[in-house]
Amino acid sequence: MTRDETHTTIERMARECVGNQLRLLSRVVTGIYERELRPLKLTASQMVILALTAKQGHVRSVELSKTLQMDASTVSRNVERMRARGWLEQAPGKDERSRPFRLTASGEKMLRDASTAWEKAQAQAVGLVGKEGAAVLRRMSKDLVAGLSLD
Repeated sequence: MTRDETHTTIERMARECVGNQLRLLSRVVTGIYERELRPLKLTASQMVILALTAKQGHVRSVELSKTLQMDASTVSRNVERMRARGWLEQAPGKDERSRPFRLTASGEKMLRDASTAWEKAQAQAVGLVGKEGAAVLRRMSKDLVAGLSLD
């Protein structure tokens, strides 16, 4: 690659990198949710774990890790913190090493309390990316999840 070609590529990397643009968007949007949830002492990641657990009734950390594309140790740390706060409890399971967990009454209350903060954050996030942008993100996420389930 010539010096000019390298310079052109560097310029494109700085200006067009999809990975960087998505990380920037993620940091900004996550900040919106974190600010709204902070008074509840709940993080955006914990809110999603509560919501997915409520939706499924019970879930295993490994399933959440795959669904959220989060490192298993990060999910486990969040789950342990949430257990310590009384929001989650172990559910009966066949395998002691990978027992599912479920919401407690306290976890259900936290999720209800968080819904107002989530609605406010959601409105701000949609305002930032626009209704069309939010729809595109939902479609992309849905397609991504569908592709992951084929693995």
